[in-house]
Amino acid sequence: MKKIVSILLVVLCMFSLCACGGNKEVNTFEDALLKDGVILVGTSPDYPPFETLDAQGNLVGFDIDMMNGLVNYINKQQGTNLTVEWKQMDFNNILGALEASQIDIGVSGFTYSEDRDCWFSELYLKSKQVIITREDTGIAGAADLSGKKVGAGLTTTGAMCVEEIDGAELVQPGDYTVMFQALQAGQLDAVVCDEAVGDNYVAAMGLVKCEEVLIEEDMKIIANKKNTFVHEAIDAAIKEFVTTDDYHNILVKWGMAE
Repeated sequence: MKKIVSILLVVLCMFSLCACGGNKEVNTFEDALLKDGVILVGTSPDYPPFETLDAQGNLVGFDIDMMNGLVNYINKQQGTNLTVEWKQMDFNNILGALEASQIDIGVSGFTYSEDRDCWFSELYLKSKQVIITREDTGIAGAADLSGKKVGAGLTTTGAMCVEEIDGAELVQPGDYTVMFQALQAGQLDAVVCDEAVGDNYVAAMGLVKCEEVLIEEDMKIIANKKNTFVHEAIDAAIKEFVTTDDYHNILVKWGMAE
């Protein structure tokens, strides 16, 4: 009897999945999204001015404004009426969330790396990896990092830069907020991060930015490699959006306009 009940339950579950769109046909960008009417976006809000939380716990930052603005161009081009729904998670979990179909895209200061198994969009911002330190360390560039404790986020290109510096010890005590607090307290000798992020902490904590640029990069949106409808829609919208006053105003707001 238990076997018969179990079989019936399996059949009912399969029927339910089919009835709820388990075999959903994908013919458009909107069809390709995980949730009706929204683009699910993964981000790690520990990287001001790109993404962080304000005093009320709201997501704010350049990437947040950029994506909220970009969706207007997606809607115009695709004939949709989509909104953005943000999913907060650790930076190093965003790629896994894409693979597990928990989010549609990742927007969190991503730059291209061949080690990241995902699709990368057209660039929406130029970026640089720089060294942030304290005045008392005597660090002026990469050559001075040998034998030093250097913070950088897990799976970031900043971490890859540190790993290529002879004698530098890569330390990852937590997110960037924790890392810069550790730097200020003398528990780290330096932190490697995007220049705009470093400038933010230099101004807030009285730290120092080294003039040497470790690497120049293109900041991009990431998605699952298989989701071609998403690729095409995102790229088309970025190409138009970055030429507009809307985009320029966001650059100005977050101090990134040249």
